Amino acid sequence: MPRIDSVPTLKRAICLVIVAFMGTAQSCCMTPPSAEEFLDLGYRSPRQAFQTLKAGIRGDLPRLEYRSLSSGFRRRNGLSQLSYREFREEWFSKNPWIKLALSQTEVLERTERSETEVTLRVGALGSEFLVELVAEDFYQLWDGEELREDALIDDLGALLRPEAGDWVARVPGDGDSPSELRVGREWKVDGIASLEDIDT
Repeated sequence: MPRIDSVPTLKRAICLVIVAFMGTAQSCCMTPPSAEEFLDLGYRSPRQAFQTLKAGIRGDLPRLEYRSLSSGFRRRNGLSQLSYREFREEWFSKNPWIKLALSQTEVLERTERSETEVTLRVGALGSEFLVELVAEDFYQLWDGEELREDALIDDLGALLRPEAGDWVARVPGDGDSPSELRVGREWKVDGIASLEDIDT
């Protein structure tokens, strides 16, 4: 399946028109997220994760965009926080319509492939895309504002279990007690494919 993470080629004629007027279109159509929208951002559901990626694109916030991508997406493309900035410049340069297109998309259909895999069919500007999302289980140890440990795990149930009427979380670690322990599941964007590229 052709994917956005491999920087697909622009084909639709309508997008060529958009590219020609990108400067004007971005200034008048791609407004940054409002303060109220930022309060609704997060990764607790596939739709919320996609909305968060859209907010990052609309607000030109590379760190938020990067945070919205799955560990698999980052691994396939050799990305870090630093290298993502270079990656996105190439991505947007080769596909100058992508900022406007993705920021304006609306979810048309949701397909659950498994408990941890969901595909959203989204549409914008006469084009449609498939957005693949995956659930990632994790735990984090914090010391005040410092993140001591951040690890992905295969199964949340391996760390979080009911015992004698209580939910008990057990995570590996030593040293001083952390100020905060987070155990949870987040949805992340794992890839985006153009339906036109899939059909050709």
